[in-house]
Amino acid sequence: MTEHLSRRRFGLLAGVAAAAPLLSSRPAFAAPTLLPAGMTWQLMWSPSAAANGMGAWESIEDDRADSHTSAAPHIFPEGANYRFTMHTVDRDTSTDRQRHEVTGNRTSSSGYLQWKSGELWRVTYSMYIPGTLKATTTFTHIFQTKMPGAGTSPITVTSLRRVDGRQTIEHKVFEPDILVGRTDLEPLHNTWIDIDYEIKIGDGSSGGVRWVVRSGGATVVDATRTGVDTFLGDRVRPKWGIYRSLGDTSGSLQNCHLLLTNLRSYKAVPGNGGGATRYEAENATISQGVVESNHVGFSGTGFVNGDNVAGSAVEWTVNGTAGAATLGIRYANGTTAGRPATITVNGATVAAGRPFNGTGAWTSWATATVPVTLTSGANTVRITADTANGNPNLDYIEVTQ
Repeated sequence: MTEHLSRRRFGLLAGVAAAAPLLSSRPAFAAPTLLPAGMTWQLMWSPSAAANGMGAWESIEDDRADSHTSAAPHIFPEGANYRFTMHTVDRDTSTDRQRHEVTGNRTSSSGYLQWKSGELWRVTYSMYIPGTLKATTTFTHIFQTKMPGAGTSPITVTSLRRVDGRQTIEHKVFEPDILVGRTDLEPLHNTWIDIDYEIKIGDGSSGGVRWVVRSGGATVVDATRTGVDTFLGDRVRPKWGIYRSLGDTSGSLQNCHLLLTNLRSYKAVPGNGGGATRYEAENATISQGVVESNHVGFSGTGFVNGDNVAGSAVEWTVNGTAGAATLGIRYANGTTAGRPATITVNGATVAAGRPFNGTGAWTSWATATVPVTLTSGANTVRITADTANGNPNLDYIEVTQ
């Protein structure tokens, strides 16, 4: 049986490699981020193994063939880590291979992130590959991007592959077999390594991939391919786990595991262009509230969760020129009741009882706009809760003049 069913069409070969085929130390030069000027990364998903458990994933493929039920589960939270355990007796529904994988980025019981064509996404995570999880002569994938549904090949893959007898870890655009980067695996065994991965989702030659591997603070691989096909249809979603062929001829298959932690997904969004100046809530003066980061989708390093009391407030000092301006307030309200607040500029009320209605979930962010008048230089902007429910969660304000 072949490694995967073929994609319906081939990607184009127009691309530029940013790394030599095999790297064993820091590359000669670093590839640039795919993030365009004027864009910024917005954190969209940051699960905790301890807090979210297996609810972090859109779907779970744990021993789909029920081949080793006495060892179930093979995928589970272990302290702060997610553990994937593979035994030599485990089998997938296709019995020439093994598979224990998780897919997607779940954000709530009914919601998950959808990576669409034309978008730029980034995932970062820390990974522990023990010496028992070895590179093989056939396929051993530990990360993939795929279109949901059966019968399609991966779009990109991170694999443990033997090349001329050497154990390597590599990343490829799967078809038509375009290498992004590769390095020796053995120096990375039995230690935590950090992965930083970007994918521009594009059809034909409009896609791109960047793959960065760091170990002990040193960059081992920083490689980019552009002008490649990274879209098959519908949407793209990430997969993590162990998916390997039983056809290895090197004797490398043995009981093993893989650990993941500190998983994050970011989406590229417009930055502070267009004359707007952003002021993060976590950097403001907070009265009766705390900075938190447990609801994804916020900008910066967190948001302010005000105490559920009337009078809790967040106050910013913003620079302006004398005249009219627009104040944009980014917030989330996961309840069905409005959380009215009074907005003042330099002590004068500009909006009393601004409702800040429910946004559907604490991970669903909205922007309320209020016309204001600023003076030249420093101005004080304050949002104060009117009721015992307190303020909504406040992410930032943006001032446009």
